[in-house]
Amino acid sequence: MRLSPRQLAAGVLVAAGVVAAIIVSGAVPLDFAVSENQGEGEIDVRIQARQTQSGRVEVRAQSSVTGSEWMTHTPQVRLLPSDAEPGRWYSSSSFAISVPAQDPDISDPAGYTQWFVEQAIARYDRVGREATLAYYNSPESINGQWYMFIMDEDDVVVAHENPDLLGLSAAQVNGPDEYPAGLMVVAAATVDGAWVDYQFNNPSDGEAEIKHSWVVRYDGMIFGSGWYEAAPSRVHAPGAFTQSYVKRALEVYRVLGREATFEHYNSPQSIDGQWYLFIHHVDGTRLVNGARADRPGWLGSNLHGTGVDVTGYDYTADTLSIETDGWISYVFPNPDAELQYQRKHSWIVRQGDLLFGSGWYDRNYDLAEEDPASYVRALVQDAIDRYDADGREAVIEYHNSPESVDGEWYVSIYELDGTRLAHPYLPLGENVLDGGPDVTGRHFREEFIAIEDRGWVSYVFLNPDSGEQEQKHTWVVRHGDLFFAAGWYEAGAYEAPDS
Repeated sequence: MRLSPRQLAAGVLVAAGVVAAIIVSGAVPLDFAVSENQGEGEIDVRIQARQTQSGRVEVRAQSSVTGSEWMTHTPQVRLLPSDAEPGRWYSSSSFAISVPAQDPDISDPAGYTQWFVEQAIARYDRVGREATLAYYNSPESINGQWYMFIMDEDDVVVAHENPDLLGLSAAQVNGPDEYPAGLMVVAAATVDGAWVDYQFNNPSDGEAEIKHSWVVRYDGMIFGSGWYEAAPSRVHAPGAFTQSYVKRALEVYRVLGREATFEHYNSPQSIDGQWYLFIHHVDGTRLVNGARADRPGWLGSNLHGTGVDVTGYDYTADTLSIETDGWISYVFPNPDAELQYQRKHSWIVRQGDLLFGSGWYDRNYDLAEEDPASYVRALVQDAIDRYDADGREAVIEYHNSPESVDGEWYVSIYELDGTRLAHPYLPLGENVLDGGPDVTGRHFREEFIAIEDRGWVSYVFLNPDSGEQEQKHTWVVRHGDLFFAAGWYEAGAYEAPDS
């Protein structure tokens, strides 16, 4: 190949053309040089290449005419062989670089995302920091859902599609429900690049979606971009959404570790409607529960002996037997429905010695209709939970208020000696033992007071909702310094004798 000195008056441009032509051909011999001697002196244009710490390949051309140097970055290029020493320039015919036939297309979102980030790093090397940040803070840098986010050496956002995020630290950049997106990006980014998934609002529609980001540490900064994937519908696919919720928690655990995961998911901010995370140790110890972390004694308690729902189903064994992942169903209070007891379907995944889970509630499941005895137990348990959380006076006050009553469904509270403290229909301060037997002659009141832990007492009593004498089944629990009781009426179960 012969070049005249006049053609090399701007040697850097010719070198650029030579490199470009060779790259398009698919391979660059690294000992390539062109020279010319036409009486005006010999001119060399030499091509060299090196591999950076992040795995990219830089190609440069040097002209002996002006001493100029022209460099190009070639995304997706790899130096051959693969054990080339990073940072060292090679000019041996034994080396070459392979080049993809064309730039990735958005039909390959992963490949396109990596290419998009490489282009940003190449721009940074070519035009400098200030111009790069100016470009990626401008609308023309955005291609659909692809935009660059860049953090500086202090993990502060310096470029982003959303100008409101500029100047925020990674800890301040959160997704919906305070999902720690910024901290996950910082923790995941490496010089070789890494993938990280997190929940973030898609700027195109403002919806919370899963973002798949490729993040690279380069020159002390973090360069990243990604694409969005719509989360499953909460309404039409609650099971799939539950699995997605647990998967996001597992990603936080993978990237940020145990302590940060526990802290986030024990906070009320992590709750998304009816969805919250619980984590159990495989020995049954409760470690995380976004909806109950503030209840005294809940965290650290064990499923063994306590993992029983209001229907009597002990879900402990089924939970702890999960080896990979699986569903279990039981009745539990829904924090998104004023703690109503509903059928809950939980997806549980085992990760090492931990079980990660969340669930969705069947709002069409009417516990009172399906299983009135279980609903009564649920009412009493709710009162006990209120007592443990808010104290004696608060629970008594609540169960003397109209909002605690739903027709025949209510909770009554007594001192251990039988003194009535809360009841919507009977006088307070009286002792339950002062009354007589029921219409059949049964002395149920003594049975009531004799309960040492929990149990059923059945008798005939006036149903305030129907005005009829009916068979009543009352569930009584002795808890702390109080008796808690609730019952249900079995319509038609009692027939008065003919007079």
